Amino acid sequence: MSQNIDVKQELNLLKGLFFLFGLLIMSWVPRFPEVKANLKLTNGEFGSIVSMAAIGNLVALLTIGHLVHKYGARWILHVGALLLSISLVFLTHSTSSIVFLISIIIQGGAISAFHISINSQGFFFQDRTKRQIITLLSGFWSSGALFSSMIAGLLVDRVKLGTYTNFLASICFVLMTLIIIRISPNLIKADVNPDSQHRARDMFKGFEIDVSVSAALLLVIMLEYAISDWAAIFVKEDMKILGGIHTLPYILFTLAMIIGRLNLHNLLPRFSIDFLMVRASLLSGLSIIAGIIAVSVTGTSNKTLVIVILSISFTIAGLGSSFLGPSVMNAANTRSKFPSSVVIGQIGVINIALVFVMRWIIAWTAQATSLSIALCIPALMLLVVPKFSKIFKKV
Repeated sequence: MSQNIDVKQELNLLKGLFFLFGLLIMSWVPRFPEVKANLKLTNGEFGSIVSMAAIGNLVALLTIGHLVHKYGARWILHVGALLLSISLVFLTHSTSSIVFLISIIIQGGAISAFHISINSQGFFFQDRTKRQIITLLSGFWSSGALFSSMIAGLLVDRVKLGTYTNFLASICFVLMTLIIIRISPNLIKADVNPDSQHRARDMFKGFEIDVSVSAALLLVIMLEYAISDWAAIFVKEDMKILGGIHTLPYILFTLAMIIGRLNLHNLLPRFSIDFLMVRASLLSGLSIIAGIIAVSVTGTSNKTLVIVILSISFTIAGLGSSFLGPSVMNAANTRSKFPSSVVIGQIGVINIALVFVMRWIIAWTAQATSLSIALCIPALMLLVVPKFSKIFKKV
């Protein structure tokens, strides 16, 4: 039986859980070129099949928020961790598009289930302690993603992809299970108050689409999706930079996101969140566009110059976009009357459908033209973000 833990211990355990979540689900992203080669797919085909994770995302988003509210978070976290680990192994061993498709849908559902549960716990902690921690926790998620990216980059051409993910999935599953058991006394419990019950059908009866929040969230997160999906492939195949160094721009992008998320609280006493959002989104979008234009002009003959330009561009972009997604989610929670688990599910349903469409557009733009043009799409989307700064007025 787990003993009760204090607020400091709870926050440290949440940080660890967010770190391992990022470490596990992003561990294979820098090695997408190998996964794509195993499946023998074109850019358009690979981007399309990866985007099918949205099916699993959608099912989880429609159900998990209510299950967390009704039954608590513990067992959803346990099942989510197990499915994340198993699906990762199948995804990185598969040479069959069908097996890969099934695995990516399962992983999509597991990611959303774990995401809703762990972020609901973060909001629960935030409401109890009156401390703004969501962006901080997102920073630890990014730290896990960065750590896995660095490991993946170092092990390219040294350790087989399947061996690497087998070991990592096993370690992450064990550690996540131990943390969930330890933090269980403080996890969201089943809601036994009949007056506050939110049933699954309530999601549809009272479904509220916050257009401004949904639009803003799509605009701010697409660059992170695009960088995760395509950065390693772009640098390796389009820029002709081979070996582990091709993961460097993605690693620096993630590192900059961590720095931004962990240090946002230092800026908030001096600047409003809407002021920061406007300037950060413009900085991020323009940095990517400038970097892609620069490497297109210089060409790929000077590999050192290319990697330096992309590293600077991606670093600035990561810093600018670092806190935008978590801040929009915080605004969504503040503006809604529903429990945080339901808010995350509702906003996620709309968002995942829009992200699914955008990932297809980016994938087939890459196939029809080039990844240089495709990566400019999410960068241009960031330039529209200032139009939605009003959503932070009440945050």
